[in-house]
Amino acid sequence: MKTDPNIPRPWWQEPYLWLVLGLPLSAVLACVVTAIYIFQGPEAVLVQDLRVQDKAQALAREIGQASAPSQPALMGRNHSATGGAQHARP
Repeated sequence: MKTDPNIPRPWWQEPYLWLVLGLPLSAVLACVVTAIYIFQGPEAVLVQDLRVQDKAQALAREIGQASAPSQPALMGRNHSATGGAQHARP
């Protein structure tokens, strides 16, 4: 049986309707999910390993000339330049 092309389709069979309604509804759903994550509260604070912190402080005392905030950058630069070899200070 053939359908007459002049007879309009039901509203739920129109593809543009789902495009026009679906995209904004998916954005609203994503917003609600994000809000749920936000209102659940902050994550627990991770405590740093004290051994790593002690090593950084010992290196800072050894280097001496650099300020504490620049220590990680200096350690990374020196490690990449020397390949991790420890050199004695003159």
